[in-house]
Amino acid sequence: MVTKFLLTGKIYKYISYFICCILVAFLIISLSACTYSSKSEVETVRITKQIGDEIALETFDLKIRGAEEDKLISSYYGSTAYATDGFKFVLVVLELKNTTDKEFEYIPDLKLEDKSGREFYPYPNTIGNINNHIEKRKLSPGISEIGYLIYEIYEDCESYSIIASNEEKNERYEVNIK
Repeated sequence: MVTKFLLTGKIYKYISYFICCILVAFLIISLSACTYSSKSEVETVRITKQIGDEIALETFDLKIRGAEEDKLISSYYGSTAYATDGFKFVLVVLELKNTTDKEFEYIPDLKLEDKSGREFYPYPNTIGNINNHIEKRKLSPGISEIGYLIYEIYEDCESYSIIASNEEKNERYEVNIK
């Protein structure tokens, strides 16, 4: 039986298929390793800015004009929201300018980070709870818009910064608020 198999040449056919499969697998692994290593070499540059400094991001320019703390937020026609026990609100005044040629809706991706590294994201219930909120606002090209972005943070946070990133340039901006 083995002699008949060897004589027909089928073994050479299967060996060549096996070698081709191994070469293709090796090529795929090599290419994926090259792609991974090139991405890991890029380091993010940390840049410290002050309140009032302009930061150029991918689609808009950002300027933090100020901030204040409070235990409640309210609007003329909406309702009042109270900070959860053990928390406080930080009301950050932003100025945004659309640097693209098309209108878009601003979805906040700025985070607030305290000195111990805790991260906070924008308070989700600002619409209806504060006048002049900036989230979900339509930004027209070249027009500056000013409004509030709200964070709910622990009461024990004494020093914190707003963090913004420019992914295209691998830059991380930190604006010390308090």
